[in-house]
Amino acid sequence: MESHLQALIEYFSAHPMLALAAVFAAALLEALAVIGTVIPGSSIVFVGGVLVGLKVLDPWWTAAAAVSGAIIGDGMSYWLGRHHHERLRSMWPLKNHPEIFDRGQAYFAKIGARSVFLGRFLGPVRSIVPVVAGMSGMPAIQFYVVNVLSALVWVAAHMLPGALFGASLQIAAAVSSRLVLFLAAVVASLWALGWLFRLVRKYGLTVFKGYRDRLVAWAHRRPGLASRTILSLLDPSRPEAPAMLVATVLLLGAAWLFFGILQDVVSNDPLVQFDHAVFSALQGFHGGWADKLMVVATELGSGSVAAPVVVAVAVLLTVKRRWLTLAYWLGAVGFAQILVWTLKNVLGRARPSDLYQGFEQFSFPSGHAASSIVIYGFLAFLIARGKSFRIGTLVAVVAGTGILLVAVSRVYLRVHWVSDVLASLSLGTAWVALLGISYTVHARNERLSSRLLTIVALGTLTAAGAFYVSGHYRADLARFAPRDIVITTELENWRGEGWKRLPANRSEIGGDAEEPMTVQWAGSSDRIAATLMAGGWRTPAAWASSAAFLWLLPSTAIGDLPVLAKFNHGQPQELVFEKVQDRTQRLVIRLWPTGYWVGTDTAQKSPLWSGMVTRERLDHPSGLVTMTSTDNDFFAPARLLAEFARAADMQVQIRQRGNLPTLLIW
Repeated sequence: MESHLQALIEYFSAHPMLALAAVFAAALLEALAVIGTVIPGSSIVFVGGVLVGLKVLDPWWTAAAAVSGAIIGDGMSYWLGRHHHERLRSMWPLKNHPEIFDRGQAYFAKIGARSVFLGRFLGPVRSIVPVVAGMSGMPAIQFYVVNVLSALVWVAAHMLPGALFGASLQIAAAVSSRLVLFLAAVVASLWALGWLFRLVRKYGLTVFKGYRDRLVAWAHRRPGLASRTILSLLDPSRPEAPAMLVATVLLLGAAWLFFGILQDVVSNDPLVQFDHAVFSALQGFHGGWADKLMVVATELGSGSVAAPVVVAVAVLLTVKRRWLTLAYWLGAVGFAQILVWTLKNVLGRARPSDLYQGFEQFSFPSGHAASSIVIYGFLAFLIARGKSFRIGTLVAVVAGTGILLVAVSRVYLRVHWVSDVLASLSLGTAWVALLGISYTVHARNERLSSRLLTIVALGTLTAAGAFYVSGHYRADLARFAPRDIVITTELENWRGEGWKRLPANRSEIGGDAEEPMTVQWAGSSDRIAATLMAGGWRTPAAWASSAAFLWLLPSTAIGDLPVLAKFNHGQPQELVFEKVQDRTQRLVIRLWPTGYWVGTDTAQKSPLWSGMVTRERLDHPSGLVTMTSTDNDFFAPARLLAEFARAADMQVQIRQRGNLPTLLIW
């Protein structure tokens, strides 16, 4: 995958005119009447910005291509409207899409000349407003002034974020090439999903409505259970039909997913191997704010916090005499707990770690994830019931975010496999969907104040969560902290042939070899830090929100920039020091714990570290931002470190591995 991405970048670097032509054509075609509604010009201009950030395209030529294409495209549409007037309605392709024309006319009539500027940013009317402007007799000078201004703003709004994203990919590449691919895949996926959603909404909705109307008409003519089911799900005259349809799709999809995961876990299919791959990959992200966030999330999903919420809602329903809703509420929670308990005992799947004992040692499915989605999912259903689409969506997003955080925390903290959490989420979704369908049918007349329910549930969650987190946070943070396995070996073995047992290169999670590991240092972290700092080395600038702006200033000195993290088998460096040589370059040493301890001549034991020393230089891609790049010369920095270590009365041996040295320091 990385080779294909690099090959694509190299291709556009060798053929920049082709990329510029694509940007120009996309900007032009998106502005043409009707055709522009299906051309992803905005996305292609964004990609052009990404290539600018990656230093593949020149920023000024790319901006010129996009602006000129946008101006010419709107100009052509304006010319069509000015010269053909109402005859356009009978011409292809406008005659096949009269609704687009009507929408553009209504928009132009509403705000006048401003529609030419604003319409460029609105998908439904962007390609028809210039035509309407021409038909309406808008003066050419006025049109082209607005046209040029809107093109400049439109290109800036799409190209600048792309350029910043491309620059961030270069920063990310210095951290981890996997992260580059991940970010690129996320952007590509989001764009593809957005394009697919627009396509389905435009064409698929019409087809669906046609089949729905025929099916509803058939159901009205025939009695029976099948007809009643079809009408409850599809009849547009019934306000609950859309929600019932969504719940049915969720029920069927989630149930299918759960049984598929269950089969894979029982039969030890490749999903189990994926569990181990994700478990290994996540170990590199432990530390700092992520640990704190995940510990708080898992505490908020615990039974000690969920139980008070269940009780508080049950008391409210009792006071308000909503007996049927109370039965559903208690049944939802009770059945979920019984089902999770049964599956854990029957399957007896071991957790990734030994942090739990007794019944809690079993992993499948995740009780935290199952309880969270059942309790807060069904609670969200009760709150959003009968509300507008906007409010319902907001409630679903808030509840879904909390549930997702709890679920991710269980994997992150190494107490559940990915398949455990996915099974819990699918099982809980199916159960909540089934409850929602049944509740809608049998309790349609039982009403409860959504505001009061929200206040009681959210207030109890906040109070119980604050109380529990305040009392258990520190202990849980220490409990879930990663534990290293220590292996001991003798110094003589290390100085003889044992040093060869350590990896020759830094490695990505997938095993790709990166920079050579040219340093092996035996000593405590305090001693290493004291030695380096006494010789003019220092800890780099800390990462902070203010530091982010330094990357945007071309005048920033290299000593003011934080050192980017690098990962070895998913683990970030534990020790990092820099020695600034001038405003534009510095030496950086990064060290990782090896898990080995080695003896010294006095029979003491010292931890062994492995890492690299590199030279970083400032880089200013396109004059837009400040970045650091690592020299490919790894020999000179290693020689400088060896000279420094000897001057600091450290013992140094230089061993050769291939064409590069490996420094043994103690």
